[in-house]
Amino acid sequence: MLPVLTFAPKRFVVGRRRLLLAGAGTALLVLSIGSAVVASPTRSPDEVAANGSLAQRLSVSTWALAVPIAWLAAPLAEVRSGDSVDLLAIRSGDRPLTITVAADLRVMGADERAIVFEVDEESATAIATAHASGLLMVPLLRSTH
Repeated sequence: MLPVLTFAPKRFVVGRRRLLLAGAGTALLVLSIGSAVVASPTRSPDEVAANGSLAQRLSVSTWALAVPIAWLAAPLAEVRSGDSVDLLAIRSGDRPLTITVAADLRVMGADERAIVFEVDEESATAIATAHASGLLMVPLLRSTH
């Protein structure tokens, strides 16, 4: 007599080991998400700016350029980090000239010797060229309103 060749579907059997591993993995996932939420309090942009280095505070594809106060034809009073400044170049004499060198430069820092601006490639080149040409630069502080 021939053996019975019937196929019956196997029952889905979950072993104890697999069930234990699935439970442990789920518990670890829940704990890691919970610790990430509890351990990292939200920080304001001002706190990030105050704690970050100058390189970290710069936007993408920008550089920090320190412009000495001696390069400026007029003082720039009460400038603070985050302010926006425009730079004009002037030439006096027989043929006076005024041109915009750089617009909307963000102030990254300032002291009694220099002002550090966040500049792109064009603004950095224009400021250096204006200084090399002997033009005087006049800073204009933009209003926040």
